[in-house]
Amino acid sequence: MKIIMDGNEVAATSGQTILEVARANGVRIPTLCHNDALEPAAMCRLCTVEVDEGRGPRLVTACNYPLRRDAQVFTNSERVRAGRKLIIEMLYTRCRGSELLEELGREYGADFTRFAPNDKQCIMCGLCARVCERVGGKTLTLSGRGVEITVATAFDRASEFCIACGACARICPVQTIKMIDEDGERRILVQGREASRVKLIECVSCGKRFGPVLDLKEINERAGDSKVPPPNQGVCPECSRRNLAARMAERHFEQFETGEEG
Repeated sequence: MKIIMDGNEVAATSGQTILEVARANGVRIPTLCHNDALEPAAMCRLCTVEVDEGRGPRLVTACNYPLRRDAQVFTNSERVRAGRKLIIEMLYTRCRGSELLEELGREYGADFTRFAPNDKQCIMCGLCARVCERVGGKTLTLSGRGVEITVATAFDRASEFCIACGACARICPVQTIKMIDEDGERRILVQGREASRVKLIECVSCGKRFGPVLDLKEINERAGDSKVPPPNQGVCPECSRRNLAARMAERHFEQFETGEEG
């Protein structure tokens, strides 16, 4: 299989996506809805490229298009850049003020006055709902169809099943999902609405309030790691790391006291 990308032959394995091949060969293709920990969804379309497999060039999304035969790929052609410019301009109307979109706009010469603002505080990349499902949060989902699709909770009410892991806030590319810790509670705000409110745990060591420690017992059992000790549910990450460091230091000196080696 011979793959020519932007005029240069690149290494590729059959079945690899265009995005995987590009990244492995140092070719940048911008993405908004892609994360290596999740299956590609091709929702933002920003990774669109031109590919010619012998039947003429056509536009495809690089994140989920597998290469299985000889092909030429154009990741930065005039047609591709024009498409990305339009996508960025349209997404910016939904999330005005996003530093990431403004940076991409400068790169592609976007005109942010072209379309009227329609601020939704969301670009519908779907990452938050997908990562919520992956970690078992059972809180966020994609609701509706077509242009009416949105990120929502069940019945648009604050969820009782949220584990307050904060994965949705951390993965949001435009940083509009807010995670607020105050008054002993953690609140998750999605599109300006409260998606969940979870009481924080008080550390038994320092008294600091912190987010919940996930119970990894079932995960360890499925993975065959039965010997991995369960996390201390009542100790915050800072104290846990400090206690571990102290124990490692003690263990280091114990070997000299007992004459133990290694």
